[in-house]
Amino acid sequence: MKSLSRLISNDRIVSLSASDKEGALKEMVEVIAKSAELSDSNKIHEAILEREGLLSTGFGLGLAIPHAKLDGVKDFVVGLGLHVGGLEYESLDDKPVHILTMIIGPISRQEEYLRVLARVTAFLKENREKLLECETPDEIYELTLEY
Repeated sequence: MKSLSRLISNDRIVSLSASDKEGALKEMVEVIAKSAELSDSNKIHEAILEREGLLSTGFGLGLAIPHAKLDGVKDFVVGLGLHVGGLEYESLDDKPVHILTMIIGPISRQEEYLRVLARVTAFLKENREKLLECETPDEIYELTLEY
């Protein structure tokens, strides 16, 4: 499996300005949609909202990983957004989300999809305090090089 640093890029690491979950998801969809093969932001947004409707992807510790699989996607794309103040997100622990990592992947690669989710989860849990202290996308990207 590719390292996390190969799935994310500096232009997909952003500071979120939204004041709520819906706004943050839209912001992240726009960030993800900049990727060449993921230009249809409406399709991405619908898939993310559908997945979010099953169960909140805010799993606690100030972390959320909204994710979806889409037809026509050839590889995984990851984006990371930070919200210093925290967002109400319907998280499993009812605490605000400060770090939101969005993953879009191909439908045909379920096993790898689960491995990417597991890797992102481990990365976030191990680095959440460091991530919140980072001041630039470059600093955050540097942390992904080890994953």
